[in-house]
Amino acid sequence: MKRFCLVCASLCLMLLVASVAFASESDKSPAEDSLPDPDAVLATVEGSEIRLKDVNGVISRLDPQRAAMYDNEMGRRAILEELVNVELFALLGDELEVEKDPEFIDMMSRIRKDIVRQFAVDAIIKDVSVSDEEVAAEYEEKKDNFKIPVSVRASHILVEDEEAMEKVLKDLDGGMSFDEAARKHSTCPSKEQGGDLGFFVEGQMVKEFSDAAFAMKVGEVTKEPVKTQFGLHLIKLVERKEESIRPFDEVKAQLADSMLNDKQSEAYQGELKRLREKYEVVVIEDEKKEDESGEEEKN
Repeated sequence: MKRFCLVCASLCLMLLVASVAFASESDKSPAEDSLPDPDAVLATVEGSEIRLKDVNGVISRLDPQRAAMYDNEMGRRAILEELVNVELFALLGDELEVEKDPEFIDMMSRIRKDIVRQFAVDAIIKDVSVSDEEVAAEYEEKKDNFKIPVSVRASHILVEDEEAMEKVLKDLDGGMSFDEAARKHSTCPSKEQGGDLGFFVEGQMVKEFSDAAFAMKVGEVTKEPVKTQFGLHLIKLVERKEESIRPFDEVKAQLADSMLNDKQSEAYQGELKRLREKYEVVVIEDEKKEDESGEEEKN
């Protein structure tokens, strides 16, 4: 196992080192650098063929940044050389008869079991599906889950004390617009947008502010400043959106995915239950606890 991990680590290291050498190479498009036929043989090692699709496969498994680094003539050649090295080490493994090593046998057994398990799970859920009719019915039944609560859009002018607020009110009484007064007097960063706080729902702002805003009519300015932990606010209600339901087309894909996951999980759990009933499962710790409990009852 250690030898196997060492070979893998060496391969990764060699690829990383190689990347430094060609990171700044040709900007040619993949179409110019690659052969058109994915089955084209690029090299052979003792008769074993390495094809273009093998190189492409390595590139496709890299993260986007590294894939871009290797997707050129020199990068593909470096990957090809490493694939050749992999084949050579595989031949060395045959010479050393590593397949007889107990660690190798144990590792391959575990890998095989994982692959068999994954194929079995895939077989259980491959035919699970959700129809458009099912999704539509679920939407109608659970529309409340897609409610958009009432929201309001408000602007405000925030100042520290009553003296500062008097100056605000004086300017507003003199004909200055709310937007201009906010830019001139407000201590809130929203002053740069004329005090505009955008849309928010109940509870999103501090209670005193939220209560006042949701009690107002559109276009109205609070008659008295609202006091909060931040200071004094003069609030203007700009817009109000009543409660609504997200349209079906907007949530269809998300709902379908959720329903499919639920049905796949149900199929998985159902099969798991059947398997536990069919095959004997003994958890040693539970068995010991049962024995200990039985002994205590006898005493």
